[in-house]
Amino acid sequence: MHNVEHVILSGTRKAACVALSLLLAVFCMPAAPQAFAADTARKEALQEQSQQIMSRIDELQTQLNQVQANLADAEWAHEQAVDAMNEAQDRMNAAQKRLDELEPQLNEQAVALYKNGGALSFLDVIMGSTSFEEFLTTWNLMERVANQAAELIQESKDVRAEADAARAEYAAQEKIAADEMARQEALSNEITATQQSLNEEIAGITTEIAEIEAQEEAEAEEARRAAEAAAAAQAAAEEAAKKAAEAAAAIARGETPSSVGETVDTGSGVFCNPCPSGTLSSGFGYRDFDASFHRGIDLAAPEGTPYYAAEAGTVIYATYDGGYNGGAGNWIVISHGNGLVTKYMHSSAVYVSVGQQVTRGQNIGAVGNTGNSFGAHLHFQVEVNGTAVSPWTYL
Repeated sequence: MHNVEHVILSGTRKAACVALSLLLAVFCMPAAPQAFAADTARKEALQEQSQQIMSRIDELQTQLNQVQANLADAEWAHEQAVDAMNEAQDRMNAAQKRLDELEPQLNEQAVALYKNGGALSFLDVIMGSTSFEEFLTTWNLMERVANQAAELIQESKDVRAEADAARAEYAAQEKIAADEMARQEALSNEITATQQSLNEEIAGITTEIAEIEAQEEAEAEEARRAAEAAAAAQAAAEEAAKKAAEAAAAIARGETPSSVGETVDTGSGVFCNPCPSGTLSSGFGYRDFDASFHRGIDLAAPEGTPYYAAEAGTVIYATYDGGYNGGAGNWIVISHGNGLVTKYMHSSAVYVSVGQQVTRGQNIGAVGNTGNSFGAHLHFQVEVNGTAVSPWTYL
């Protein structure tokens, strides 16, 4: 018995030393790195600058849309001017053709007048007539020839004036349309160049923001790992201290203490009791206090109390990130085959991982108060083919 006590006391001292070392490691652990304030301020400034640039790009796009509409109008006006040019050219060609036709007729009249010695006078007609009837005929003919010549001359002047007017009209319309097209194209090129410059600036800002965010993510991941390491170290220290206390208490009672984390199979049902030391705090079914249907049973126990696998199976889900996780906190899901699944929620510690095979009564976690929980307890849930059923059927 003396030798046994010596071994136990030695183990107790070792456990206490381990606990002390782990606690010191927790307190001496460097703080998780903090994001650089300068980087955060720089990121916010870049995001604001990016927003302003994007607003400016949007304004330029609105202007570009109007410029393109104006350019389309100018192109249409230019087309109209070209059509007017073609029409004017047709009139000019027709006028030239008419002038070409009039020229021989005028030449003929000029030759006739020249042969008669110049323009005929009223006296020439009287003296040259042998009768009054001949006088009337000659005078009438002379007057008609003179009128026709005057009309032909006036027509030639009108045709020339029309051709000149058409040419001037085309030149004015074509110049206005061409100038407007050039102006709108210049505006379009200027806006497009400005947009391109701003887009390049946005690309640079986006790259810098991405680099800052990558650094922030790295720092956050490092902080998360440091926090997990600190929590794990603290949990290990607490566990070691607890073992030391249990060992000391066992020695005081004259007993040899059993190790924490051993297999515990309590009960005679299909499932063993997952938390034998727990006290029922909420049953399965409808609850008046929160007007909801409770899909499992709650077994209240101090935080850190071990709980056990209700039956052998495969771990299909396990999380130990301290997150909310839909209200379940840190939790475990075990598949037992034939559509039978058990769930263990609100854990302070999880000792298994996905894919791991567990045995009936194996210590898989510790009672906690994570997720949607208002006090340390184990939420134990049984499902058959995805439907929650009363755990009492199996316990």
